[in-house]
Formats: sequence, C-alpha cells, structure tokens
Amino acid sequence: RLIGMAERSLELACARAEARVAFGKPLSQQGVVMNQIAESRCEIEQARLLTLHTAKMIDLHGAKAARQEISMIKAVGPTMAQRVIDRCMQIHGGMGVSADTPMAHMYVWARCLRLADGPDEVHLASIAKAELKAARAARA
Repeated sequence: RLIGMAERSLELACARAEARVAFGKPLSQQGVVMNQIAESRCEIEQARLLTLHTAKMIDLHGAKAARQEISMIKAVGPTMAQRVIDRCMQIHGGMGVSADTPMAHMYVWARCLRLADGPDEVHLASIAKAELKAARAARA
C-alpha cells in the first residue's frame, strides 16, 4: 500500500508539474522540481526492491530468518512514502494539502503507519542489534 500511495502521489505530481506554468515555464522544466521527482522515483524503487528482497527471504527461509529485513521495511516503507508524498504535495502547492487531491490523506496514513508496528526507533534498534551481533561474530 505504501509503495502504491507513493506511486500515485508521484503520478499526480508529474501531471501537475507538466500542467502548471510558473516563471514562464512548466514546473517540470525547473531544476528543483526535476530533483524532487527524481529523488522520489529513487526512493520508491529502493523501498520496492527491499520489499521484494524481504518477500523472497520469507519465501525461501521463513519469517524468522528474515527478521532483520522485515524490520528494515517497517522502518523504510512508511518513511519513504511520507517523504515522497511530502515532495508531491510541495509540487502541488496549496492544492496538495486540500481535499482536491488524495495526498493529504495519504500523508496522514503514511505517518500513522510509522507507529503501527512500533515506532521507527524500535525497528532501527532491532536492525542495529542484529548488525552489531553479526560484526562481533565475524571478529570472533
């Protein structure tokens, strides 16, 4: 869902950037907007690949073996969606936070999901513990 929300927001932002003219040229031709679109695409694909990798780990080795990857996607997915949606809202200007687009609702939903299975810090701590344990084992 989060990747889908980010995709939809980016789709809407690209359409808005093509249609809206500011300072004599479409937003889509302005460097800042182009960077926002590019960063959003990169973050969506990073989260998508991590999700696919996690699903493969679960399929091959079970959820217990994929605990670290599951924690990663629980931390990365909502944060990615929130960042992408925020950029897309920025491209839309005031309309981005209005009821005229679904982005304000998606932003709130993405923010809520950062707490749903525990706050980001819990997932990040779990990842760090596993990483440190692996590093200690490698040195031993």
